[in-house]
Order: sequence, then C-alpha cells, then structure tokens
Amino acid sequence: MNRWFQKGNSRRFFRIDMPLRLFVTPSSPIKDREIYATGADYFPPGIKKRLEEEKADTHFWLSRVQDQKILVTELFNEVIGFIEFFGECAISISQGINPRLDPKYWIQLNQKKQGFQKVEALFESAPKTYRYFKLIEDKYMIFLESMIHSITHSTQSHFEANRNLPYGFKIDETLELFKKEKFSKVPLVQGILSLCQLMNTYLEAYRHINDDNVLRQYPTEWKLQQANVSASGLAVLLEKRFEAFEKVDVFFYFPTQEKILQFSGSIVDIRTIDDAYKERVAINFEFPDGSNQDFLQNEIQRFEIEECMHFNLSSFSALIADKEGED
Repeated sequence: MNRWFQKGNSRRFFRIDMPLRLFVTPSSPIKDREIYATGADYFPPGIKKRLEEEKADTHFWLSRVQDQKILVTELFNEVIGFIEFFGECAISISQGINPRLDPKYWIQLNQKKQGFQKVEALFESAPKTYRYFKLIEDKYMIFLESMIHSITHSTQSHFEANRNLPYGFKIDETLELFKKEKFSKVPLVQGILSLCQLMNTYLEAYRHINDDNVLRQYPTEWKLQQANVSASGLAVLLEKRFEAFEKVDVFFYFPTQEKILQFSGSIVDIRTIDDAYKERVAINFEFPDGSNQDFLQNEIQRFEIEECMHFNLSSFSALIADKEGED
C-alpha cells in the first residue's frame, strides 16, 4: 500500500489504491476579480519548498563555476530574474489579478520579450554554453508568449487558455544528458540543470493553471493518477491546494466505457507531503448520485478482482519457474 494513503476499510465503503483519470476543481471560482481564476492554490507549500531548494542548488553550483565566472554569474542572475518574473505573473493570475493592469509589469514585459541579453557575450568565447542558454530561452519564451496571449484575451468570466501548450523541448533532451554520472560534479552543468529545474517548476505550475481552464472538456487527456478511493470519497496527491472544507467538483473518466462521473465533494483533510512536493487532498463526496456511486463501486470491485487475478497468476508462474529450476 502506498504510504501516502491510509486505508480505512472499517467504513461503509471499501477503500482501495487504484489508478484513475480524474479532475478536481473548486465548485466556485474566485468572484469579483480582474481575470477568471478557479480559486485553487497552484503554489502550495510543497511547490514553494521545491522552488527554494532549486534556487539554492542553482546558487550553490554557480558559486563553484570558475571559467568566465563574472559573465556566467551575470547570465545566471539575469535568467533567474526572468524566471521569477514569470512566477510572479503566474501567482497573480491564479489569484484573479491581471498583471496587464500593473504599469511595472508592462515595462518588465517589454524587457523580457527581448530575450536573454547577457548570453550574447558568450557567443564566441563559450559557444556550447551559449547554445544551452538559447535553448532555455526558447522554452521560456513559448510559455511567456502563451501567458501574454491568455491574459490579453481573458475576462472576469473566462480565462483564455492555450489548448496546445507544448511539451518536449530541445533543452529537455539536453537536461537528460546532464543527469548522467559523468556530469555529476561539473559545476556549470549542474548549475544549468538546477536553473532549468527551477524554471520548469514555475512553468509547470502555470501549465496547471492553464490546463484547469481547458482540460475539463477533454477527459481523455486527464492525467492517470494513483488515488485511494471509495464510493464515498477520495484521497490523492496533487500539485495544487484547496482550503479546508472547500466545496469541490470531482470528475472521473473510465476510458473502456467512455464514462464520466461527477461528484460534489468537500475537502476534509489536506497536508503537504514534503518529499513528493505535493499536497495530499482528502475529499468526501456529498449526497452522491446513486447511479454514479454504484458505477464507481463496481469499478473498484472490478479493479480489485483483476489485481487478485494478476497476483495469483504471477505467483503461479513464479512457483512453476522455481519448480523447473529444481528439476
């Protein structure tokens, strides 16, 4: 059993850990704000802790860089400023505040749209480092432009989300190479890796804001997540947070039946799981529809039976293999 989920099978409904495609959102968005916002907290304690650690790691490795130290330090600090600017805007958006209405935002935005300025000094003297930072810039600018489009076209009643916010950037391929053991003690490489992890945490938090405003209509794209579920409630790890006792809407999608279930729920417990940088959210369903509840209960039982059959088959196969080994 997953240690993050505590089963309580003495209750009326049996609880089980199982993978589910689900979508959880506050029942009521933030009211009377400049821009539509769901009301969820996309920068909860777990994410803030992760950001602090990644920034500290970036400075740790940066302090150990020796080659062209002044230029590299200036470049890193400039990019950190870009990243934190994006993060501040994302936080404002999540709270229903439109950054466009802040004159300081537009001044900074015009500067950020010009790209990383310090990187040009490395074009001839450090071409590899130059290329790495241009790849970082490419990814950053795609997210920044998407954010600008969204806030420019959003209203108090609608957030103009990007249906096609991309995945899979060239810099991500480079980072996978940087994770190899031979680079584990190279300060510049580890500094770039930590810097990109810091950026990605902010970018992915914004992606959650974006997706929560568009994916409700596309259940086939809901993330498959491990959850502790019963016909009366749910506990799941999320990268967003809700208020205690807040009313939420919970949706499940079962692809084999092309079935969507909706439950109204209430947050009964929420806690930060530090080592996962996530929030454990526990939800009780309130006055659930009987047919939906029966369907969910049947799916839980079906999953349990399939798991038992798979376990028994695996055990039998292992027993046969051991027997053949003895012979």
